Amino acid sequence: MFAPDTFSSRCIHIAVPLLCLAWGGVSAEPAGGDSSLNTGCREAESLRVQSLDLQGLRTTQPEVVARELRNKVGEPFTCAKWESEQARLEDLDIFAQVSLRTQVKDSQAILTYVFRELPPYIPFVAVSKTEQDGLSLGPALASLNFLGQGIRAEFISRFGGTTEFQASLSSSRLWNLPLKYDFALLRVDSYNRFEAFHEDSWRVKLDLAQSLAASGLPPPAYILYAGELFFLNDGKGDSGVLLRPGGDFVPRMGTGLLWDGRDRRHNPRSGVYQELRVTQNGGFLGGPADYREWLSDSRVYLPWQSRNSLVLANLYQFRDGDEGRSFGRYDRFHVGGVNTLRGYGNDAFQGKSENVFTLENRSDLVRKRTLGLWHWSVYYGLQGILGWEGASLWDHNSWLERDFHSGYYAGLDVLLAGADRIRFEAGSKSAKFQVEYDIGILDKADIQRFRAR
Repeated sequence: MFAPDTFSSRCIHIAVPLLCLAWGGVSAEPAGGDSSLNTGCREAESLRVQSLDLQGLRTTQPEVVARELRNKVGEPFTCAKWESEQARLEDLDIFAQVSLRTQVKDSQAILTYVFRELPPYIPFVAVSKTEQDGLSLGPALASLNFLGQGIRAEFISRFGGTTEFQASLSSSRLWNLPLKYDFALLRVDSYNRFEAFHEDSWRVKLDLAQSLAASGLPPPAYILYAGELFFLNDGKGDSGVLLRPGGDFVPRMGTGLLWDGRDRRHNPRSGVYQELRVTQNGGFLGGPADYREWLSDSRVYLPWQSRNSLVLANLYQFRDGDEGRSFGRYDRFHVGGVNTLRGYGNDAFQGKSENVFTLENRSDLVRKRTLGLWHWSVYYGLQGILGWEGASLWDHNSWLERDFHSGYYAGLDVLLAGADRIRFEAGSKSAKFQVEYDIGILDKADIQRFRAR
């Protein structure tokens, strides 16, 4: 998946805004709760747009909003375009709420877009929870709207289960080009308990997603480009994990295709996401590693009631290297725990290739609500979760899986501005009732892509 936000390959963070801990003077309302801000859409349908005004932009540059708008001055207004605009603007993850007020004058439509911005800079505690490292936390600073350009910039440190530092930049635009990018620099100096060695590593990576709309294909289609430089050393020098005793340098290059037909990026309710990617690791690029990875990431979202939707997901990652010769042990997949397979304990199964399945029902218990916070706003929501998951990991060089394990889970997910969601969930293996309780961060379909190298 092309990551909308920057993720460490092994540690995922959540922004806990320190300002939000002071609840005095904070007002709450449903995200669409102000009826005056979503009025007149049908009355203005098909009328020519006379003027267009933007209100509430304290930090965001007007051109960031303008490039997402589909209704234009001089063209007929449609509610369908407005609904698309609202989803696109909220997916920038810099607004707590986007509303529209329309006025009809002389048989023409006057449009007023009203924005409630998220805080542009947030000091927070970076918390990571992974099967490999357990719980880690540390001070961090995030700019959700760096320079008012819709760029997310983060500077993160984490200690505890891992010692890690990260700097990242990501956005849906590269200047004025419709090119999504995700850049990250990561430093890790900690003990890898899965492979039992002291990891000393540096990683620089860049993902790009180029829209194919200009090629005549619909806007949800993208071509993917990925590059990474990874250097790993054994701090103690005696584990035998590395392909070379002096340290492994692994350059990676990948390309692929992406179809993102979801109704929105954050908490989607309908649509299809499909990514196909192939990545060359080492080989003619240099370094001791030499293997390819084929990836398929499929997700289907099906609303079946006003407050319920189903999520069907399948992640397939196949690698063809020979472990110990062209494939480092540190690149193995590990499943078990809140991000892949509940009820089996952390690191229940290992393999160099994997297939992970998820079937999940999401029930809206508290729909998106907005909190007014001085000049800024944040939002929250609550979902009830019930699901089934399965996983297979294997080592042989074929496309067929060998072992399959499954389990059930349930819980509560808290949706938060700038952080996607926090998952409070419990699960059990299918064959034996053995409940495990845990806390997860971000959508499971996202984090299972980045939970391990």
